[in-house]
Amino acid sequence: MLIKPLIHIGYHKTATTWLQRELFNVDSDVFVPMSPDNNPNVGIYLGRQFISDRDGYLLSPFDLNRETILQELEFILAKIDIGNRVPVLSYERLSGNPHGGGFDARIIAERIQAGFPEARIFCVIREQRQILLSTYFQYLKIGGTDTLKTYLTRSYDGRRPGFSPAHFNYIDLVSCYCHLFTRENVLVLPYEMFRNQPGLFLEKLGKFVSLDISDRADRAEVRYNKRADDVITPRLPFLNLFLESSSVNAYSPLCTPLARPLLQLANRLLPLNRGAHVEKLHQQIGAIVGDRYKTGNRRLSELIGIDLSAYGYHD
Repeated sequence: MLIKPLIHIGYHKTATTWLQRELFNVDSDVFVPMSPDNNPNVGIYLGRQFISDRDGYLLSPFDLNRETILQELEFILAKIDIGNRVPVLSYERLSGNPHGGGFDARIIAERIQAGFPEARIFCVIREQRQILLSTYFQYLKIGGTDTLKTYLTRSYDGRRPGFSPAHFNYIDLVSCYCHLFTRENVLVLPYEMFRNQPGLFLEKLGKFVSLDISDRADRAEVRYNKRADDVITPRLPFLNLFLESSSVNAYSPLCTPLARPLLQLANRLLPLNRGAHVEKLHQQIGAIVGDRYKTGNRRLSELIGIDLSAYGYHD
């Protein structure tokens, strides 16, 4: 079974939901999601086979899981009509989990290569200082209790993987995919191009798959996953012990359904300046990151043929 799909690997917080719902959706006459149902997160069914087994356990780093992946693909292909469309798998977790330092990103790449050796790889990146802030807000949304400084600077304790700034040194993952699939079969575009030049973004993606999709640019203003108007939790992240119960806060036993409406009420009543606090967080990130990513970003500019300095990635 040999098909040449487009596999969109992420990163997180780079307009993935827009791409899935506005471009890689079941109603598209250009793309067909490799999914057995109409789930807007088109990659979650097949994509999970690159990460965990059928019992939900994390796959062994020695297991490519190729047999299961191909079985699931056969099941999907029996339910969809590809026709002249490009089959697409879109799942941002394929680039690794940012809250786990992207610990399994390389083995996932190898599993993709084992299952789909003819695949074309599509990756969207975002300037690191911006993606770090967005990632931190996502961490708070799922129950995280660390302050921004603690989240970004806590070192590995030899147990569960946590955040690592190395995850956002994009040159490493992109070079890995170029090695596995050849440079011609890997497309990397900056999120900032999508935000500021959606027509150009879609033109480049369309050229990559030999299709004209530039007319979809008029939908680029549609926004998904807007940042919540929460001015309190970013200041007092320990409140998530009462708001959420998840793996990032050790499944807090203090979580109560009463906490959420109380937080919403407090957000409406307290005269806190969200913009000023976000700017403070930006400054903290700048001080912590410094020029960590500039060398890698320059190398990445050369590799992908896009001057990332025009989008603020390096001087």
